[in-house]
Amino acid sequence: MAGVGEVIAGRYRIDKVIGHGGMSTVYLATDTKLNKQWALKEIRTVGDAEQRDVIIKGLVNEANLLKGLNHPAIPRIVDLFQTDAKNADEIYIVMDYVEGRTLSRLVTKKGPQSEQVVADWGVQLCDVLDYLHRRNPSIIYRDVKPSNVMLTPDGAIRLIDFGIAREIPGKGTEGRTLLGDPRPLGTQGFGAPEQFEDGAPIDARTDIYALGATLFYLLTGVNPHTNPMKPIRQIDPSLSEGLEEVILRATQQDPNKRYADCAEMAYALRHYRDRDAAHNRAFRRRVRIFNGLVIAAVVCLVLGLACIPAGNASRNKDYDYWMQTGAQSTNDAAAEQAYRNATKAKSDSIEPYEKLIALYENDGQFSTSEEQTFNTLIVENTQDLSKNSDNWGTLSYDTGLMYWYFYTPDSAVASASSSATSAEADEQARGLRVRAASQWMHNAADSTADIKDKAAVYAEIADFMTQIDAKIKQGTDSGYSKHFEELRKLVENSQDETNPVMRLDVANLTLYALQTYPRNFRAEGISKDDMLALAQSAVDLAQGTTVNASDSTQENNRKRAIDSKDATTTAIENAFIDVTGQKGNEA
Repeated sequence: MAGVGEVIAGRYRIDKVIGHGGMSTVYLATDTKLNKQWALKEIRTVGDAEQRDVIIKGLVNEANLLKGLNHPAIPRIVDLFQTDAKNADEIYIVMDYVEGRTLSRLVTKKGPQSEQVVADWGVQLCDVLDYLHRRNPSIIYRDVKPSNVMLTPDGAIRLIDFGIAREIPGKGTEGRTLLGDPRPLGTQGFGAPEQFEDGAPIDARTDIYALGATLFYLLTGVNPHTNPMKPIRQIDPSLSEGLEEVILRATQQDPNKRYADCAEMAYALRHYRDRDAAHNRAFRRRVRIFNGLVIAAVVCLVLGLACIPAGNASRNKDYDYWMQTGAQSTNDAAAEQAYRNATKAKSDSIEPYEKLIALYENDGQFSTSEEQTFNTLIVENTQDLSKNSDNWGTLSYDTGLMYWYFYTPDSAVASASSSATSAEADEQARGLRVRAASQWMHNAADSTADIKDKAAVYAEIADFMTQIDAKIKQGTDSGYSKHFEELRKLVENSQDETNPVMRLDVANLTLYALQTYPRNFRAEGISKDDMLALAQSAVDLAQGTTVNASDSTQENNRKRAIDSKDATTTAIENAFIDVTGQKGNEA
């Protein structure tokens, strides 16, 4: 066992002991190279070869599984090592330090917890387990129990110890080596019956059983390992009948009788009070007031109408929950999932889509995978979303902006590494973004939203940019003067824009057009002074942009726009010099 102040592997200084186990000690340690605190888990191995193999496999499995996961309730493993021969019997794991205490320790010290708190913890656990189950291949945790769940000071749940978690076969996993020990492992009392049967299949419902057993323990303080589970109200009659039903269903011996997935169980936990006997008795008393077929028909009508606000209230409650979850999440993947759930709770609201747009734009790239997720949600709910023209127009406009400035499809990434010059690659990428944004801008321009005029500017520019090359080849190119005017409007509209990516893209787009089409602009009546003025406005837009100091792309785009002033001026001047060398008409 390491002592306080001792430095392990020349790097990790022991600050204090924060936990003990049968074969392990967990320390709070400072990484002297990064000046960051980690949890350092010291595993004391044993001489028995088979037992040692189980320990090593569990550690390696945990490290390999966790390095591919990204969820706020899952701590990261950052290192796994053995020290020199002197300590060869000890293995160390370096992981995120999670401040707080386990739920088993909490119950030991403070006794059973309130049902509302336990239901909230259950919903949080459903969220992280659902994240694991929906991966491909699916990950089954296999060891949900109070001692593997940490509660942070701010009330958040963290799932620890992935030692026996296991990937299971799924679509597209043929031929792949799946992580995890295939042997039947788990904790008696909390583990589902199928976990301890050789060859028995496991799936998401296996974790659902263990979650139900964990909730049973948190509500009653009774350990199901030493005392078989029974309906919780037989232990404490004051507990909710609805919550009792949730736990009974989750812990059915037959997996087919449990909840199908964690999303379904989470819904039941959020609505457990709806199933309470008191609620049902009150409802029956109201119904018994009415007698006779005529009165019963009236009752049916009243109840039918009443179901509308009741259903809306329930739907709104779910929607508010997921929106709040997304807003509070510090993890992008978890926030994305919460907003996706919100779109299902209220299919006609644009708010979760706007939150997704902000999330996707945050890192400066709207990726192909993000596009697939976003478009799938839009397609599923287009009919409901488009019922309100103002909202649909606003969403279409913001979606168009996301495509126009942030879309980074795989093809664009590939072209960036090809033989194309930086400028050529930028223009190719812009072309892809504009084509993708075009229809969204047309949708917004055709709406009644306040931004329809701004959307029309983008739509006109998109039409010009996507059609001009073909028209030039056919000799039918025109519309340059209109394109010039739309560019001028775009620069004017961008003066109040604060996003550096948008400002710099507008500046470079305008300067590129002035370098490429000055003779065409002149031919359609645009004066040299107007072109030079627009060029200066574009350069001023770039110069007035504050870029992120750590973002080299923004700085490069700003520099490119400013540095292109002379080349743009020369191109415009040359457009007004005829082949004889004489200056042409500048008006």
